[in-house]
Amino acid sequence: MLFARRKIDARGIEMAQQTAWRAAAAARGLGVRDLSDHVGIAITGLDLAQAMDAPTVSMLRAACAERTVILFAQQQALDPAGYLAFARRFGGRPDLHSQRHYCLPDHHEIFVVGNAQEGGKKIGASRVGLNWHTDHYHLPEPGLFTFLHALQVPSVAGDTRYANGMAALDALPADLRARIDPLQVLHSRARLFRMLFPEASEAEMEAERQKVPDVIHPLVRLHPELQRHGLYLGGEWGSTILGLAEAEAQVLFDSLLQHLIADPFCYQHAWQPGDVLMSDNRCSMHRASEWDEASEQRRLHRIILIDDQRPVH
Repeated sequence: MLFARRKIDARGIEMAQQTAWRAAAAARGLGVRDLSDHVGIAITGLDLAQAMDAPTVSMLRAACAERTVILFAQQQALDPAGYLAFARRFGGRPDLHSQRHYCLPDHHEIFVVGNAQEGGKKIGASRVGLNWHTDHYHLPEPGLFTFLHALQVPSVAGDTRYANGMAALDALPADLRARIDPLQVLHSRARLFRMLFPEASEAEMEAERQKVPDVIHPLVRLHPELQRHGLYLGGEWGSTILGLAEAEAQVLFDSLLQHLIADPFCYQHAWQPGDVLMSDNRCSMHRASEWDEASEQRRLHRIILIDDQRPVH
């Protein structure tokens, strides 16, 4: 169900507001275009393979925090080494995925998402992203920023949709906001792993359980750079609200998720080859859409930077 929404006030993410990062982008001669009311910004005029000074990195970080996701189009010339160097500029620790056979041989920090093949062999994880989630929500210090670089995209479908948890929280009725404010969520990597990698062996499953124990994070978390609160549901395949009966918890989780992913709080990206998306995981969720895997290939290169802070209320 969708909740009746309060009017969203104008704190921080209104399109007309000339924030400091917008002024900084304009001063550098960069193009800036909002992609929807509350989510997404397209920035043009940057070659991500080139060196960037610290003020430019700070400007991009602020833009991503406020708008959830940045689009850098036409980055076909960006090679894996340059891509990784760009991502590393934003702090955090690059994730090394346990399914190393889906990572680039020379750059294990880059994970291949999709159904691409080389020499008749599958080189990517096709189910990754096909559920609403925040990257690495199952870790004590979860995902900070995620980068996706499109190399191959299907002619139709295969989009990725992003949702802004801060705008969604602001729009909740006051009584519901008060109800959910103290709640916590249990996040299970083992439960998620089985859904993502149905081909995994029992030994791999047990290794995941041992390596990544369940964690608990607040349902409403603070974005440390914006000092705003947002919904932090985790993922629909691995998260459960605590402190409620199981059925009640699932109904609440599903209701909040449907509210969060409604059109007013979302941007849906139709991929083009060369696109790079940078997204802030701290108060957002995203989901890839299915495509015709029998006839078309999709290959995205993903880098996830891990935060050095636990989510706090």
